[in-house]
Amino acid sequence: MGNDNQDIITDILKQQAFLKKRLDEEQLQLTSMAKRLWAQQEADKANLSRELHDGIGQLLTALTRRLSTLGNRDPEFVELAEIANMALEDVRHLSRMMSPTILDDLGLKPALKWLCRSLFEDTDMQCDCLVQLHNDIADDLSTLVFRISQEVLTNALKHSGAAHISLNLQSSYNSLLLEIRDDGNGFDYEQVAKGVGLTSIADRAKAFDAKLNIISRPGKGTQTRVTIPL
Repeated sequence: MGNDNQDIITDILKQQAFLKKRLDEEQLQLTSMAKRLWAQQEADKANLSRELHDGIGQLLTALTRRLSTLGNRDPEFVELAEIANMALEDVRHLSRMMSPTILDDLGLKPALKWLCRSLFEDTDMQCDCLVQLHNDIADDLSTLVFRISQEVLTNALKHSGAAHISLNLQSSYNSLLLEIRDDGNGFDYEQVAKGVGLTSIADRAKAFDAKLNIISRPGKGTQTRVTIPL
């Protein structure tokens, strides 16, 4: 009887080990698929950004110049030229946000500082950006940090009503720690956790095995922490 019990236990342990192996393999496949999806989305954004810049951007540039020339004859065209120029600047801003070439050209630190400046320079909000990186960061992780920062800062700009926002990024030998804080309105996390913005952040973090922690309460501001393994 004792041997029978031992055989049953052995079979159960083997089945558990087999199932765990299958689960780990499927998790790796899902993670790999998620990373490929994000990479394809970034490529699509880059293509659309170029189309905006080379297509609509050039058309608006030509229109602005033409209206400015006509404005020398008729003052009414001056206002139209200003509107066209505003549309051109919006297209350029959208193009840069969709595919920030500064990230590829200069790296993560300048890109994050540019992001803070671009989002908040015409607002009453103060955004402080501190980046301390002690080693090179892989391109896919740099994109991850930039996109999460972009999503969090944009949400704060639109909804927080904050006076001050801080972005802190530090690296250690085995991880990156991104922390973004604001002193704004805060929110009930349980009520908005399934919103598109927060879901996007959570999905991106999960694809790279990063730990996401969002702390917020109404009237108490918001803290977003992302720990990314290297």
